[in-house]
Amino acid sequence: MNLKQSSRQQSDDGRYFPRWEVANKITYKHERGVNFHECVSRDISNTGVCLRTYEKIQPQEKLLMTIELSDGASIQVQGRALWEKHDAKDFLVGLRFEDISEKIQEMIFNCAFECQKGQFQEKWYEGV
Repeated sequence: MNLKQSSRQQSDDGRYFPRWEVANKITYKHERGVNFHECVSRDISNTGVCLRTYEKIQPQEKLLMTIELSDGASIQVQGRALWEKHDAKDFLVGLRFEDISEKIQEMIFNCAFECQKGQFQEKWYEGV
């Protein structure tokens, strides 16, 4: 996984924790849906993710997701859409994780740390 920490501290979706620009495969379904959809992430943090998808997802809609963090490692999380934007090719959807365990947060953190150790430590000590 190619991680690059974003320079933003807090965005319009309210995430304060550092986020890392990633293009991870994500499989998701709507809370009451039966069909699974695939997309990729734009960025991820311990508290949420931004999806790049071909379908519009309404704010407040809940998704059940499987996010591939790295080779062989994946997590299952629930998220609620906070915002959605459309560009020329696809939709960007900002989701906040709901009921995420400390173990899952630690997996995201550890993956980011291992993939970009130097950059991660530099930003961490800057107080981001």
